[in-house]
Amino acid sequence: MKRYDIINKENIFTDEQIRNYIELLGEKYSPKRIIICETKDDVLEYSNRDHLELDDSLLDEILSGEIEGLYTPLKQTICVFVFSEDDDGDDLQSKQLYSLHALTHELRLKYQIDKRINLNGKTAEEVADKFATDFINTNSPKISEIMYWDEEWQISEDD
Repeated sequence: MKRYDIINKENIFTDEQIRNYIELLGEKYSPKRIIICETKDDVLEYSNRDHLELDDSLLDEILSGEIEGLYTPLKQTICVFVFSEDDDGDDLQSKQLYSLHALTHELRLKYQIDKRINLNGKTAEEVADKFATDFINTNSPKISEIMYWDEEWQISEDD
């Protein structure tokens, strides 16, 4: 499997969990870098270190919790904003599940761009979202094992 950088404080996911999860997807989905922003402060810290290049408008959307993930093609970087996953309060497994969905969504967008996938009239966001939901639900037993969950989790279509 191709190696990639992970920038992650490991409070939500370990780097090993991220690597094992991406292994399920396959090498064709590997970016150059994955950044896990657990808090809004992480976004600011990583922006200042030049890991993320964000204009003010995009930064405002991210900090307001409107954006769950981001793919930057020029840097081949996927960023996941865990703090945006607050629908279930501080439930760790829920944050992990929906952050994995965001990660998978962004990895699929990367794949669609890299392979110039025909979207058959749908938007790239729609295709990536359906792929992420289907992938998580189909691989729920393996994901539960990777994440050390006692139970399997599923994502419904309307999430």
